[in-house]
Amino acid sequence: MQAVVLEDFEKLTLQEVAPPREGGVLLQVAACGVCGSDLSVYKGTPAMRARWRPPLVLGHEIAATVLEGPEDWVGRAVAVNPLVACGRCDHCRRGLSNLCARRTNVGFHHWGGFAQQIRLPLAQLYPLPEGLPLWKGALCEPLAVALRAVELLGPVLGRRVLVLGGGAIGALAAWLLARAGARVWVAERNPLRQQWLARLGFIERVLEKPEGPFERVMDCVGSQATLGLAVNAAEPGGTVVLVGLEATEAPLPLQRVVLQEIALKGAYVFTHDDFARAVELVAHLPEELAVVRPFSAFQESFTELLEGRLAQPKVVLVW
Repeated sequence: MQAVVLEDFEKLTLQEVAPPREGGVLLQVAACGVCGSDLSVYKGTPAMRARWRPPLVLGHEIAATVLEGPEDWVGRAVAVNPLVACGRCDHCRRGLSNLCARRTNVGFHHWGGFAQQIRLPLAQLYPLPEGLPLWKGALCEPLAVALRAVELLGPVLGRRVLVLGGGAIGALAAWLLARAGARVWVAERNPLRQQWLARLGFIERVLEKPEGPFERVMDCVGSQATLGLAVNAAEPGGTVVLVGLEATEAPLPLQRVVLQEIALKGAYVFTHDDFARAVELVAHLPEELAVVRPFSAFQESFTELLEGRLAQPKVVLVW
């Protein structure tokens, strides 16, 4: 079988590899999305170099078909929850599997969807809705991330909400917020992406810089600059949710947070419940939120995403 292997930082190659023999249910990968974390590992950012070393088979936004496993699962189309939690610790028992200290990650600790076949525990698989195009199942993972962040914002019906960053998570969050009745503004610097966002139809306004105040703010970038922008764009008593993580540390406008009672919350990936809700919602996602390409376009896709030459922020690669 074939796999796209990160041999070294900034070096991806298509290779013939042996199929996986052990480790759970055998899956035939149909599609896999390219995530911002995949791009960061590929570039070899300092934070990623501290955690991961090539060779790696990346890819954690996976839709697949069950080849071998329990009889009633064989042939099923599934989405993969890539966070393998222990299920026994206090966080897991409280429903916070995303905070499990023993969790491992598909695409890093385990082979990811950049391989044609992978093996994973049955508990990581979620049957996809009947009739759903299989590639669309790869959007369940980023949709679950956006769901988690939107949930932490609190009530949004009728409220003005600012999303900083019109990338994949920002666009998905904007869609979810609009469905929940929010008036959504998105701040995005890339002119190509600004035009694309404005055409989606569910965003009230797309702008280059935030113009507050807003009752709710979501930072989907996570840079030193956007943290300050997010806090300063929130109205007194407002809520800011941080989901992007471009920087590992950033200065905080502490006086405004305290004097204006700005609530700051971090949102880290998703729980099992969040993922299940994403699977239920994914059929309703507008297809224009992603570009679908064959896996042979892996290098082109990485390059265009990193250089900001692609309007759509999400590429789904299909085997």
